[in-house]
Amino acid sequence: MKTEQTTKKSLLGFLIFSSLFFIACWLLFMTDMVNATQNQLANKLPVIYLDTKYAGYIGGAITTLTGALFMLWQLRNTIKGAPPLSLKNNSTKVFALAIIIGFLFIFPGQSIEKSRIEKIAEQHGYQACPPFTLLMSSVSIDAWVNDFSLCSDPEVDKLARYGYRNEPAKIAKLLADRESR
Repeated sequence: MKTEQTTKKSLLGFLIFSSLFFIACWLLFMTDMVNATQNQLANKLPVIYLDTKYAGYIGGAITTLTGALFMLWQLRNTIKGAPPLSLKNNSTKVFALAIIIGFLFIFPGQSIEKSRIEKIAEQHGYQACPPFTLLMSSVSIDAWVNDFSLCSDPEVDKLARYGYRNEPAKIAKLLADRESR
């Protein structure tokens, strides 16, 4: 009877981790977060948003895939009648190491990725806006500009409030309309 309950728990764990893995992958690839900065730079927008939330999704995908594989391995063992894996098994240690690697993508990886894309933005002539100017309501997204006066422009500030993806294009349109007058 204990094996059946462990089998159900392993199956439930596998389904939960698999669902979380597919959600992380969907968020990563369907929202095009990875290429957002490159697309903004290619379009030469006057204000760009640097957002590294995707590093968390990469780490989440690694962690949840590892958890799903571990639960599938547990399910296989319980179906065969073998005891569930303990912390002494080498395969459990490998799964734990993969989960730690996933967490490294989430925490230190996100700050490393942030410094990497900041260098890319600097190479393209952008500067970071000082704190308490653009995007005051966004903690994880930074506004960078190619003209420092845009950081204190009231019309740009009205558009650059929340860090939505369409805001840099709206700002570019506003500035283009302003120049055409």
